[in-house]
Amino acid sequence: MAAMLAAVLSVAALRAAPVQAAEPGTSRDGEASITLREDDFDIDVRYPRLGQPVVDDDLAHWAAHIVAAFRQGLAEPEIGAEPVNGALDPNARHFVNELKVTYDVTRASARAASVTFSIWTYTGGAHGNLDIITLSYDMASGARLAPEDVFADTEGALALLASYCYDALAETLGDDRAEDMLRSGTSPDADNYASLALTPEGVRVHFPPYQVAPWSSGPQQVDVPLGVLIDAGPRLELWGVTR
Repeated sequence: MAAMLAAVLSVAALRAAPVQAAEPGTSRDGEASITLREDDFDIDVRYPRLGQPVVDDDLAHWAAHIVAAFRQGLAEPEIGAEPVNGALDPNARHFVNELKVTYDVTRASARAASVTFSIWTYTGGAHGNLDIITLSYDMASGARLAPEDVFADTEGALALLASYCYDALAETLGDDRAEDMLRSGTSPDADNYASLALTPEGVRVHFPPYQVAPWSSGPQQVDVPLGVLIDAGPRLELWGVTR
């Protein structure tokens, strides 16, 4: 289920702090939600309204797609879950399938905004799954920003991110780090840096559980200063910097 959802990723003019998502069951201004509850599932998806019509429409479609993908997954029987002799196993433990989505918003400047979604799913087992997906936007046009829209040299950016993130996480995780997992999860592969948010100071890289550390260590994030990435040709106007 987690893989399916993931497949469906003093320089600023504006120094806005990250906006924290409301807790499930509450709402706030500038927020929309999709809430569905039945006996076997509980869905609560929150997403922001940023006041840019193209962006808001894209976020609404994204949220609807996440819900549809989750419900489709529930409708497909898993291997080993088929009824026995035409009846469900009476000894099977009943649980409620969950989809909970919250978010943070960061703004590199008035020109660029990023929405980082934390997607929690539970469909049975010892614990649920946590995916992190980030969508960044050019607030002037409303277009989503791909890596090539942010950096002139995307390969160079990956190399710089890989080096900085490995060093930062090696220090954060200390002696508890799983070296092979950390090396693999921070290597200069585009998939490793799919959840990258623009911030006033640079970029914030999000790593879900199991990418760079075990589940017990939780998700990790690294704030990378814009100066570290300058050789990759960042599009400085996204950070409110004019040449």
